[in-house]
Amino acid sequence: MNEPDKNKIDKEDFHLNFPINKGYIKRRKIYNNIAFILAVVAFIIGGFPVFHIVYSAFIVGYKYLNWHFISTLPTGFPIGAQGGILNAIVGDLYLIVIASCLALPLGIGSGFYLSLFGKKGINSIIRLLNELMVGIPSVVWGVMGFYVLSTNAGLGFHFGFSALAGGLTLGFIMTPIITLLTEQAVNRIPASYIEGALSMGATKWQATKSVVVKAAMGGIFTGILLGVLNIIGQTAPLLFTNYYNTGMPTGITGPGGAVGDLAMLIFIYIHEPSRILHYKAEAASFVLLFFVFALDIGMRLITRLTVKIFEFF
Repeated sequence: MNEPDKNKIDKEDFHLNFPINKGYIKRRKIYNNIAFILAVVAFIIGGFPVFHIVYSAFIVGYKYLNWHFISTLPTGFPIGAQGGILNAIVGDLYLIVIASCLALPLGIGSGFYLSLFGKKGINSIIRLLNELMVGIPSVVWGVMGFYVLSTNAGLGFHFGFSALAGGLTLGFIMTPIITLLTEQAVNRIPASYIEGALSMGATKWQATKSVVVKAAMGGIFTGILLGVLNIIGQTAPLLFTNYYNTGMPTGITGPGGAVGDLAMLIFIYIHEPSRILHYKAEAASFVLLFFVFALDIGMRLITRLTVKIFEFF
C-alpha cells in the first residue's frame, strides 16, 4: 500500500484546523474591485484637465508644429506672426543651466549638511529658512532679483535685464526644493550603511562619498527634476529680471544678455490681438509640455545610468 502524500495530508490538516471562510474571501474580492474602480475613476477625474489641456493645445496649434516653427526666430508684424520660437527654446536652456549652476551645489550641499553634518540648533534654523524660501511667492523673488541683480540703481550687482539675473533668481527658487528632497533622500538611507562604512575605518566624508551619495542618487535627481520643472514655467521673476528677447542673446549680461523663454512667449502671444499669435501660443504650449515630458524621461534615464555607474565603481 502506498504511503499517503504528505503534502496532501498537510493541506487537509490546515483546512481542518483553519477552515476557509468563503464569505470573507468573497467580500474581500468585492472590496478590492470597488477600490480598483474608485482608483480608476479618481485617475480619470484628476487627469482629465491635463489631457484636455494637451488635446486643446494640439488641436488649435497643430498646423504650426513643424521643424520650421522650432528652428527659426520670430519675425513679421506683429513680431512672431512669422517665423518660430527658437529664441525661446535657446533662452530656456540658458536659464536652466544658469539656475542649476547656483541651485545644485547649494541645494545638494545643504541637504547633506542637514542630514549628516549639522548640529541640531543650526539645523532647525536652516530648515525653518528653507521652508520659508519654499513658500515665498515667485513675484517676490522677481522683485528681489530686480533690486539685487538687475537694476543699475543703488546697491546690487547691476547685471541689467539679462539671462544671468533671471537665471540666478530662478536658481534661488530651485534651491530649497533640491535641499528638501536631498535631505529626505539621505534620511531614508538605513543607518547600517553608514555604520558599516565607519566600522571598516572610513571617515565620515569617505562614507558619505562612497556610500551615501550612491544610495541617495535617485532622490537627489528627483529633487533636481522637480526644481527644474518648477522654474521652467515661471514668468513673474523673469518679468522683473530678464523680460523677453525676440532674438538670440549675445551674452548673459548687459544690453544683449536678455533671452526669450517659452512661458513668457506664451504669455505675450496670448495677450496680442492676433489670431495667428494665439494659435502659435497654443503650439508653443504643446512644445513646452513636450519639453517637460522629455526632461522627465531624460532625467530618469540619467538617474538609472548614474546609479549603474556608481555600482560599477
